[in-house]
Amino acid sequence: MKDNLLLVSDMKKTIIYLDKIVQNFPRTEKVLRDKINNTCFEILELIYFSNLIDINERIVYQKKIISKIKMLDFYFKIACDKKYISYKKYMKVGTFLLNAIKQLYGWIKYEKEKLSSSNV
Repeated sequence: MKDNLLLVSDMKKTIIYLDKIVQNFPRTEKVLRDKINNTCFEILELIYFSNLIDINERIVYQKKIISKIKMLDFYFKIACDKKYISYKKYMKVGTFLLNAIKQLYGWIKYEKEKLSSSNV
């Protein structure tokens, strides 16, 4: 299946990268590892879903995706503080997540412009 959204393909790449990182977490951090994995897949699912729904509802879901991405950043901050990942990897993950947030804000702006032009 071909993905039309750049955000989808970027998120898939990010999930693959993050999965490799969390495999090295200690076994005692199963909860943190599971939270990261679940949040990644929830983000991807919400991206697909928000692309399918009505424009009025879409912006709400896009903002929900942004909040999930910020939670993902928080989980990796915890992992960095506990020394499960290096600061360098944390910054690299942060760059991926920041890029996704920028794409989402661009998408929201586009949807708002489309919505305001159709109301005129």
